[in-house]
Amino acid sequence: MPLTFPSHAALPLPLKLWRPRWFDGVALVVGAAAPDLAYALDGSGLPVFPLSHQWPGLILFCLPVTLVCAALVRRAAPLVAAHLPARPAVLALRDYGVLGTVRPALAVSAASALLAAASHLLWDRITEPAPVLDLASSAGGALAALALAVHAGRSGLLRTWHGTPPVRPTRPWLFWTVAVAVTAAGAAVATRLPGAFLLHTTGARLILALAAGLLTAAAATHLTTLARPAATADPGSQL
Repeated sequence: MPLTFPSHAALPLPLKLWRPRWFDGVALVVGAAAPDLAYALDGSGLPVFPLSHQWPGLILFCLPVTLVCAALVRRAAPLVAAHLPARPAVLALRDYGVLGTVRPALAVSAASALLAAASHLLWDRITEPAPVLDLASSAGGALAALALAVHAGRSGLLRTWHGTPPVRPTRPWLFWTVAVAVTAAGAAVATRLPGAFLLHTTGARLILALAAGLLTAAAATHLTTLARPAATADPGSQL
């Protein structure tokens, strides 16, 4: 079973480079991880696993999870990206703020989510019988995902596809304090939940803890900005 993130994203992401208008990049990344997110519910009694790794689960679990998560990513992207470091410049991390301005057609997002989740299941089926192949594909997938991110950043693909990222007021101390606090709390809880001794279960929970930290930090920054307007920061002024 290759790494949930970023390895699994390496397989469907080239579709976005091939036909940018045909695919939703956010849904491809989230959809590629969606089957493994069910591990976070281990011990809950909910019938989400092994459903998430079965073909009916593409519709019943992976699709709705991906659409909801992709919507949250787009909502938070401008503020999260505005607080990311400007270096390494080759990754152009702040360009990802433009994802908040993009609203692909539902059919595009749904198709992207299903294709990405299906690629996850196929990859798992191929690598499950051979642990060595599993480890090698995890490492190879992670390197491929990094190479794709570097290519996108160096080529300015996000700006080419979607335009200039929106400028957002930044409050670094507030943002990162909230992000770290919520992520740390989530990580602490993850170690005490049922199935915490399973690497894949705790890994999925840690991914969700990090996501919750960033989403909460973006929400807190947004609410503070509404309550006490601040001067808009230059996106290139912070490290």
